[in-house]
Amino acid sequence: APGGGKEEYDKQGRPMFGRIWTYEELQTVERPARMLGERPPRPILHDMPTPSNWPADTQIDRESSWVFWLPDGWMQGVRTQPNSGLKLKCYFNPEGKRFWHKRDIEKFLGRELPKVEKPQLSEEEKKERESGSSGRTRMRYVTDADAIPMWPDDEEDWLPKDWKIMFRQLPSGLHKCYIPPGVDDGFLYHRDAVVKYLQGEKQKLSRIEGSRPMADIMKESAARAGKDTSIEFKPKQKNLKYRKTAKSLEYEASTRLGVALLPMHEAEADQAALLATLQEAGAEAPQELLEAATRVHKLLVERGFGKTVELGAAFRRGGDDKDPVADAVAGVYYRVPSAFDGRPCYQLVRPDGETLSCRGVYLRWNSRHTRWQFGALQEERDGIAIGASSAECATPWEVANGWSLIKAPVGAADEATAEEAT
Repeated sequence: APGGGKEEYDKQGRPMFGRIWTYEELQTVERPARMLGERPPRPILHDMPTPSNWPADTQIDRESSWVFWLPDGWMQGVRTQPNSGLKLKCYFNPEGKRFWHKRDIEKFLGRELPKVEKPQLSEEEKKERESGSSGRTRMRYVTDADAIPMWPDDEEDWLPKDWKIMFRQLPSGLHKCYIPPGVDDGFLYHRDAVVKYLQGEKQKLSRIEGSRPMADIMKESAARAGKDTSIEFKPKQKNLKYRKTAKSLEYEASTRLGVALLPMHEAEADQAALLATLQEAGAEAPQELLEAATRVHKLLVERGFGKTVELGAAFRRGGDDKDPVADAVAGVYYRVPSAFDGRPCYQLVRPDGETLSCRGVYLRWNSRHTRWQFGALQEERDGIAIGASSAECATPWEVANGWSLIKAPVGAADEATAEEAT
């Protein structure tokens, strides 16, 4: 890796945090040509004229980066309010219809737009892939020369300019953290926590001086909510067995496994729609699955997660035949706070009274094989169920061509177990 890599990270004593940056510093810092895993800048369209069918108070946006999720043929504009001079971003379809928010565009199109941008490859990595010498995105470290965060440029402009940001080292790569003004040794992990902090809700800051395992973070979330119970992390247990390497794995296409996104923050308004979603997807026992998702959402919110925490479900489709793979991955998944391999990552979680049991089954991206898969979180592990033709899907819920399941049982000599959460 240019300007860093594991060797440099080990040499510097494996630091947990990178440099702390202000907004002003990030606007003037000289960045390396390639910012892997960060949003690449969109072209600034100096010479493109504003379409004639746009309102007179709106011009094409030539000053800022265009959002990555904008559909083909659409354009980004800036409307200047005549009295205040305030500038607002907006978006136009080819017919000149104006939209203010991503959610309005999704409603208009009748589909979801991408949630994450596909990472761009450097010229060196492109050559490696073309020659077959490498098939995965490099691991990033806080000591890398290009470990410089991008200031959030979402349309809501949710992070005040007097805050600071930094990277924290995770096993899967870099995670962006947020430091309130006037604070020297504390930070917040996620956008939801920042928003609550700005709204005056009490949020406990994590300390910069030490590492925080995920188990401790989730227990801390429970304590913040005033609960004695915490998410239960069960000891390692043997589960479905599968082989370590792709060469030894055999999959077969199956219609027995399905997935669906469950926007539970909308559940109070439309439980019937969520139930219909599961029914239309062919889920067995859809009412029981929806009840489990509702309980998971409630318990996560009580433990300090935002109401909009993303949930989805994997389920068996109809049929009398038992399938050990489909049974092993079936259940409710929540989006874990940190990305894995550059994409969202989801963990199987089950309600158990007033506790949540987090399982060692993940639904995550595998950049080595450019696919979504169920299985263990280790990068070198292949999945026990893989998404068919999923390379273009930004989230696993978009996988439309079904899943292929590992053939079980498998041989004994080179088996590795799918473990429960540590």
